[in-house]
Parts: sequence; structure tokens; C-alpha cells
Amino acid sequence: MAGKILAVSAILVLLFSCTDNVAKSGGSTATDFKLQDLGGKNVALSDMKGKVVLLEFWATWCPPCRASIPGIERLHEKYKDKGVVVLAVSMDDGGWDAVQSFVKEYGMKYTVLKGNDDVALKYQVRSIPMLMVIDKEGKIVKRYLGFGSDEDIERDIKAVL
Repeated sequence: MAGKILAVSAILVLLFSCTDNVAKSGGSTATDFKLQDLGGKNVALSDMKGKVVLLEFWATWCPPCRASIPGIERLHEKYKDKGVVVLAVSMDDGGWDAVQSFVKEYGMKYTVLKGNDDVALKYQVRSIPMLMVIDKEGKIVKRYLGFGSDEDIERDIKAVL
């Protein structure tokens, strides 16, 4: 019985943390990483220096992550030619063919990367989705936990362009 209570509690914590909408100011330097995109190409955060980066940690199984895709795609399309790069770090375990199918199904045209525990630990990812706006110098200027407002994220992107 105690095991069932613990399991239910863990699921409830995960569900509620997955939808927590809290914006936090940043200011710290974003830790560099190198991850593969879904085509197998290595992408390093340091290669984005001089651009504004919208960094998202997400997974295909997360309902708020799915709900955020149209807004992120809209921001990507609107700002991709103005020096903004979207990097979506998938925290799905294995099954990259399934992630590729998901990306096609949802029409995600921005860069999707294969995440790992090391990067999640460096960025203190405790719940998803988690988004960050990183300025041209590589500083985290805003951190959003949960499904944020597209308007707020756009305002923060404009502020550092």
C-alpha cells in the first residue's frame, strides 16, 4: 500500500510540475553543450553566439509540451531571419524514429536535439516544458517553467534582439 501511495504521489508531483507556469529571471551564462539533431548532425550551443536562442526542454509524451508547439513554431517562423534560433531538446528516452515521426506530424520546423541526463542536470531541468531565452552573449535572460505565454516569450526575445 505504501508503494502505491508513493507512486501516485510521484505521478501527481510530475503532472503538477509539468504545468507550472512560472517565469524566472536569469542572468547566468548558459552552459555549453553539444547534442545531435535528429539527422545526426552535432549542434553546439556555443555555435549560436551572436544569436538569440530560445532553448526548450520537452518530450513527446508531455501534454503541455505538445500544446506549446504551435506558439514556438510561430515564434520560429517570425524571428528565424532576425537572428533567433529555436533549439528544442527532446528528453524522450530512445525511440528517435518515434520522435522524428512526431516532429513531422506536428510540423516542427525548428531544430530538435537528442537530450540526455547530463544536459538536463546542467540546466537543472526538474519539470518540462522548460524554456529559456538566451541573449546574444550567451546569458540566460529568462527561464520559463511550464507552458509559458507566447506573448511574454516574444516580449523577452524582442528585448534582447
